[in-house]
Amino acid sequence: MDDTIGGSGRTLEELSAYFDAGRSPQIAAIEQDPECQAMLASMERMSRLTRALAVDESHAVEAGWVDRVLAVVRDEVRAGRDLPLETIDDRTETTVTEGALRELARRAGDEVDGVLVGSVDLRFDEQQALQVRVTIGVRFGAPMRERADEVRARIRTALAAHAPAPVQQLDVVIDDVFEAGAADA
Repeated sequence: MDDTIGGSGRTLEELSAYFDAGRSPQIAAIEQDPECQAMLASMERMSRLTRALAVDESHAVEAGWVDRVLAVVRDEVRAGRDLPLETIDDRTETTVTEGALRELARRAGDEVDGVLVGSVDLRFDEQQALQVRVTIGVRFGAPMRERADEVRARIRTALAAHAPAPVQQLDVVIDDVFEAGAADA
């Protein structure tokens, strides 16, 4: 199995080190690769969330939590199938990849305060309507139903504007509650 991200030839560990170095010096193979950009965007959102947790709670995030989320994101950042969009002209074809739709859903969900999207599963039913299942982690103490409803609304809006088929079903599953752990000395 190829452990590199996109066409960059870089592994998740190399991408993480590049992110930690402030993306400097810039590496064109990473900066120009859409899958790497999606992974870096997820790393940035997780970084903002963990910084906010540390500031709010004066604690560190549970060890291994970030690694678990990044592993799911890494698996999903692959482009996947090309899905045709509505044809405007017989001379052209416009497509969107499954990976782009997953990243769109992930970004929309991650925008909700106190939420981090875990996995995004996209499927098409017999009528070619989109079935979406999203898992999320919710910050301890946040109202779970409200967060799940807001994630659902944001993802539905984002996909309605960009997906090649209507969203028939959108399930949001809370499979993790994250909180600040014991402070690392």
